[in-house]
Parts: sequence; C-alpha cells; structure tokens
Amino acid sequence: MRKFARIAIALAAAAGLAGATLPATASSATSSQWTTLEAAPAPVSNPMKGFMPWAPAPGGNPVLAQSALPYTLEWAVFPLKNVVTGPDTYDFSSVDAMLDSIAARGHQAVIRFYVDNPGESSALPQYLIDGGTDTSRTYDFHDNEKKSFSPNYDDPNVQQMFLHFVAALGNRYDGDPRIGYITAGLYGFWGEEHTYPYNGAISSQNPTGINWMPSDAFRAQLVEAWDDAFDETFIQNRYPTEATKAHGMGYHDDSFGYATLEGVSWHFIPKLKKQGEADAWQHAPIGGELYPPAQMCLFSQPVNCPNMDPEGDYKALESIQGAHATWLINQKAFTVGYTGSDLTRAQQASAAMGYTLQATRTSATYHGAKATVAVDIKNTGSAPFYATWPLEVVLVDSNKTIVATQTLESPLPSVLPGQTGTVTARFTLPSQYRANDSAQGLTAAIRVVNPLPNGVPVAFANATMNEPLPGYLGLMTLTQGRAPKN
Repeated sequence: MRKFARIAIALAAAAGLAGATLPATASSATSSQWTTLEAAPAPVSNPMKGFMPWAPAPGGNPVLAQSALPYTLEWAVFPLKNVVTGPDTYDFSSVDAMLDSIAARGHQAVIRFYVDNPGESSALPQYLIDGGTDTSRTYDFHDNEKKSFSPNYDDPNVQQMFLHFVAALGNRYDGDPRIGYITAGLYGFWGEEHTYPYNGAISSQNPTGINWMPSDAFRAQLVEAWDDAFDETFIQNRYPTEATKAHGMGYHDDSFGYATLEGVSWHFIPKLKKQGEADAWQHAPIGGELYPPAQMCLFSQPVNCPNMDPEGDYKALESIQGAHATWLINQKAFTVGYTGSDLTRAQQASAAMGYTLQATRTSATYHGAKATVAVDIKNTGSAPFYATWPLEVVLVDSNKTIVATQTLESPLPSVLPGQTGTVTARFTLPSQYRANDSAQGLTAAIRVVNPLPNGVPVAFANATMNEPLPGYLGLMTLTQGRAPKN
C-alpha cells in the first residue's frame, strides 16, 4: 500500500522535494514580494471526496433528483463469481465496463468485491461450489431467506482463491486512474468483513456462539496480500486489527453517522482508538456509508429518525469531523434529494469531508530570462489530499494561451489540516518574453492534475478559481524582481 506521506517526510528531511516544500504552519511574515490571495467558501464537491451515489449499470445514465448534490465519486460492487471464472482464471470485462462508464462522466470509482450478499444467490466462484465446498451455512436473517450462504472462510481452497484474486487484482488495477479507493471486502455479509450475529459472540440471536468469521490468522494474511498487491491505490478495511495497523490501511465505517462517535464501545472511532489507530486518517483515507435508514433524516433539525436507537449517534457532520472522513456513500442524497435547510446542511457536510485546498499567498517574478512562481497552499479541510497527483504551474499570455509549463511532484499528501505547503516553479522564459518587460503580460496559474483525461478539476477555495483558464487557479501577473527567500 502506498505510504507516500511517510516517505515524503523522510525524503524532505534528507534532501527536500523538487519544487515543493513539505508542510509547516502558515506563519511567514508578509513582504512586498508576496501577494495575498482572496479566499472563497469550500467547494461542495471535489475529486476523490464527498458524498457519492451508486453507479448505474455500465452505459446507463444516472437518474438524479432535481436537488441532487454534485459528486465526483461513484460506488460499485462486483460479485466475485463474475470475475473469478476458474482456478487462477479471471474475466475482468465487467469491472472494466463499469470503470469505463464511471470514468466517462469524469468520475473515479470506489469499488468492492463480495461472495455473500444477503438476498442474492451466492457469489462464490462456481468452480469452488462444483468442487464440493461447504454450502450448508444458509441463513434467514438480513432478509436472506436462504438465498445466499456464508462460505467456510477457513477452507484452504477458498483462502487460496482470495489470495490469488487479490494478487491478480493488484497486478491489473494498482494505480489505475479510474479507481479512487478499494474497500477490501470479500468476506462477510455484503463483503463488510463481518458475519454478525454469527461472529462467535453469544447473544439472543446467536445463543450457541456460532462463528462464521475467518480465523484471525487468515484475516492478517489477507491484509498482507492486499498490501503486497497495491502500492498506489488505497485499500480500506472495515475493522482495525493489528495487521491493518501494521500495514497502514485505511478504514471505512458502513454505519456512518449512526455508530461512529465515542460513548459506545462498538462504535467506529472507539474501535480505532482501542487499536491505536485514532490517527490513521493522517496517512490513509477514511470512508464508508451514511447509515442507510437515516440518510433522509440526519440533516433535519432536530433529528427525528424513525425508530431511533438510544445507542446511536445520529450526527452526520460531527461524525465526519470526528473521524476525518473523506468519502461517504449517500444514495438518497441523489435519488431523493434534500430541500431547504436540510439541503444546506447536506452541502456543508459534503464540503467538510476530506481536503480543502486554499492558496493563501503567491509570488510571481521574472529577472532576465528566468521566472519564478511560488504559492502557499493551506489545507483548511479535515483530512489530507491523499492522491499523489502532480501539480502543474503555467504562464498564460493575454490570449489565454499557455506559453510555459512546469509539472511538480506534489507535497499535498503530507499537508495535514491547518498546515501549509509551498510550491515553487522555475521557468526559462520563451525568447519573446525576455526583453522590454514583456513578461509583465504573463499570468501565473496552478492546477492539480487529475489523471483522468476528462476528470473533474480540483477546485481551490479561492475567488480566482477557473481564471484565467478553466480548471486552473489564477495567481498573479509576473512582476520584475527576484523571488522571495521565504
């Protein structure tokens, strides 16, 4: 799994990143060489963050409510039997069709694979069923009515299939720009890594302590397999364990806003803290699903959800801020939509997720044949910009034509909320801008480069976003002088 933030800090300590400075608190003194940039509200939607809907079938068009929120991510799940067609034999055509369909809208996908989805026929690869794997673990709860069964996750053949599949998936999709995040999934109901109530704990629903969970040893082995298979794409697990902590995994809470906050031991944040993962968000993303039964009531004030559980939080914004969440599935925000003050609060919650990038000051100078552009970028959000997407600084003439460009490695994954990173680009001016102060006609701008060719641009929380060009943040026109030293 990618550990860019940790690696970048080590590199910076040794030699510094080319063209970028890793985060420091924003306290540099104002000077005449720096120009303050005007702030703007945090965008409701930005790439790789925010609320998202389920993706329609490949080739289909989203059916959205009139008041649907803007979004850049789409959720898709895949029955494993459609991909694993035999021992070490794979057909990824259904995955590629979905990823292509989502990417055609300029969006990234968040995906999961499963073998046991209550209410559907089993998604365990057919060759295992034909080979005699245990199919006796049928159940009626979760509205399943014995349609699916819970596999024996400690069957060596099932375990080998999982491990080989993860390796094949990483070989094909690691770093694929169509994918934002992958939730590890695979085992448990809905691929959510649990078999509640048959998880070994004695309860009224499980009086004999039936346990359908895989062994702790295999769960750790599977986490290691995900880590080995993916160096670029982030993998997120449902529950923190010693193995997920050791491998720097991200996490997802599929009862977000209901079972997230502190005060109840089985809630999401208390489980993270118990495992020593309260700060995991600093290097790996947190996601999940806004609790489905409460999606339409969590933004009302007062909250008045049907059949409210006394142990439930019912606090969406507080849960987002407390867990430092970056993305959440919220299907009804798009199929039903919110109105009035509920809509305003939902927009605020979407904007509060993940990063918010705000350029606070800039300098753009030229001297002879050289030009230097520097910009301080502050993260005013609740989590880092985890993607290692490069930054592009350009010089634009009066006809809005780019005449010079510089692509830089980004410091943003290491810029925590409240911190600032400085980006510096150095240009050799084109020959026609080296005399008679003609460089004063050039404007500096910056953008984060979305690797999808038609991907939604990253919007800065600044008034000059999309100036002088769409998708770029306008900084300032070049002035004669030398670049500032701090």
